[in-house]
Amino acid sequence: MSNYDVGIHGRVIYTGIEKCPVCGRDTLHVIEILYSDPAFGDLILYSNQCDHCGYKRIDIQYLNSRGPSRIMYEVKDDTDVYRTYIFRSKTARISSPELGFDIDPGPDAEAMITTVEGLLLRMIDVAERMEVLNEDDEESIRRLREFKDKVRRALQGEFRFRIIIEDPNGNSMIKPPPGRDSDVRIEPLNPVE
Repeated sequence: MSNYDVGIHGRVIYTGIEKCPVCGRDTLHVIEILYSDPAFGDLILYSNQCDHCGYKRIDIQYLNSRGPSRIMYEVKDDTDVYRTYIFRSKTARISSPELGFDIDPGPDAEAMITTVEGLLLRMIDVAERMEVLNEDDEESIRRLREFKDKVRRALQGEFRFRIIIEDPNGNSMIKPPPGRDSDVRIEPLNPVE
């Protein structure tokens, strides 16, 4: 058990070598870091990486959980794009009706810590890979290109859209730029949805 500082707000609460769930060797580096940040609240970051097979896994747990919740934020301009942080737990679904994407959690889902910009760049990357997979389908290619154009406009702050996170465990959050915290809407998530 280790207990040393990581930056101003972080402290390692556990580190060790464990058995890798993929290759079965005792080469999995495990680290847990507690972050107590005035802007983001209390988080635990879990990181696992195997030296032998390269397996990686990252997860976060937001300690100030509100229980099952839906978090919504409207991205209005380029300040929101570049300065809004998204903390999505591995159990959460993230979507944008205006941009037309959904990221559902799966059995191998990982937590995501990014800005809105980072999320949008991931969406462009996924769309480009899908274009390659659908190269013989002109209609799919057309829709993917329209999607990428819309996302590029959003990256420039020229397209307003919502980010919605639905987290059954309440371990996700959206942190907008200073002065815009009141624009984040949080409501209970009905378990039957």
